[in-house]
Amino acid sequence: MSNSGQVLTSDEVQALVDAMASGEVDVSPEAAVSTPPSVQAYSLVSTDTTSRSQLAAIEMINDRFARQLRGGLLNLLRQAVKVSINPFEVTTFGAYIQSVPSPCSVNIVRYPPLRGYGLVTIEPSVVYGAVDSFFGGRGSGSIETSAQRGFTPTEERIIQLLLDTVFENLREAWAPVYSLGTEYVSREINPAFAQVGEEKETVVVSRFNIELGAGVHGVISIMYPFSALKPIRLLLRGRLQSGERDEKLAVRWANQLQDALTDTELELTAQLATLRVSAADLASIQPGDTIWFKPPESVKVLVQSTHLFDAEYGTANNAVAVRITQVVQPVESSSMLAIEPVGEHSHDSENSSSSRRRSAGRSAKSAGASAA
Repeated sequence: MSNSGQVLTSDEVQALVDAMASGEVDVSPEAAVSTPPSVQAYSLVSTDTTSRSQLAAIEMINDRFARQLRGGLLNLLRQAVKVSINPFEVTTFGAYIQSVPSPCSVNIVRYPPLRGYGLVTIEPSVVYGAVDSFFGGRGSGSIETSAQRGFTPTEERIIQLLLDTVFENLREAWAPVYSLGTEYVSREINPAFAQVGEEKETVVVSRFNIELGAGVHGVISIMYPFSALKPIRLLLRGRLQSGERDEKLAVRWANQLQDALTDTELELTAQLATLRVSAADLASIQPGDTIWFKPPESVKVLVQSTHLFDAEYGTANNAVAVRITQVVQPVESSSMLAIEPVGEHSHDSENSSSSRRRSAGRSAKSAGASAA
C-alpha cells in the first residue's frame, strides 16, 4: 500500500501513542471542552439591528414630543418640568417588559390606523410627584412603593390626565410625518400582565426622563410594535430634508416626467362626417347600399375622442391626408357652467330659450351640411 497520503510516519505515530500512555498528552474530555469555540451562536430574531436605520424619523418625532410634553405638563401641574430624551431602542418585547419596574402604570394603547397594540408606561415616582404638584405641593412625591400597593382613585385620575397630555402631544409630534391616532384600551400595574405581543417580537421603545419637584425623577416610555410601523417605514426612513439637494431632485424629477409625457402615445382620428339616421333606416342598411352626404367644410380631428383641431381633407404624396387649419378649444362640460342668481329668473328663462334656439339652429345647420 502506498504511503503517499499518510500524514504521520510510523515512528511519529508510535511516539504519540507512547506519550498518551505515559500521560504527557492530556486526552480527557475536559481538555477538549476548555478550548473556546471558533463559532458563536447568534439569534437572528432576538434583536433586529437593521431596523434602527429604517426609523431615523423617530428621533425627530421624539425631539418634538419632548418639547411639547414639557409645555403640556407645565399647563397641567403648574410647575416647570424637565424632559430629556434617551435614544430610542429597537429590542424584543420580552426584554422591554423585563426592563419595566413593578409596580408601574402600564397603559395598553392603540395607534389607529396602525394595527396592533402598544404600551405607555409611567413610573410611580412620576405619578406621586404629579399628584403632589397638582394639589399645590412642590412635587416631592416621597411615597414608598411596593408590589402589593395599587394606585388610589385620585392617583388613577392623575394618571389619566397625564396620559391625555401624552396622547395630545404625541399626535402633534407625529403630524408632520403621519396622521397617527391614540386610543386608550386598559391599564395594568404589573408589567407581566400586559402581554400585548410575543416575547421575541421586535418593538421600538422611546424613553423620556421626567424631573419635577424636589429631586423627583422618573421615566415615561412609549412602545410601538415594529410590525405596526412597517407599512409606513418609507416615511420613517429619514429626516425631512430641504435645500439644494431637494431642488436638484425636483428638477430631475420634472425632466423625467416631461420625457415620459412626450413619449406617451395618443390616438388621433380624422372624422370626415357625422350622420343621423333613424333606427328603422339603420336596421335596413345592407352591404352595397350608398349613404349620401354633403362634404363638410372642414374635417374634425379628434385626439383621444376630444375635438382639438379643424383640418382640410385631401391628398399629399399620393396618400390621403389632412391639413390643420384651426386649433379648437375643448368644450367645457355642463357641470362647469356658471349658475346665475335666482332673482333674475325671467331674464334667465329668455337667455335659456335663446340659447336653446341657437343650439337647435347650429344642430340643424350641421345636420344639413353633413347629411343629404
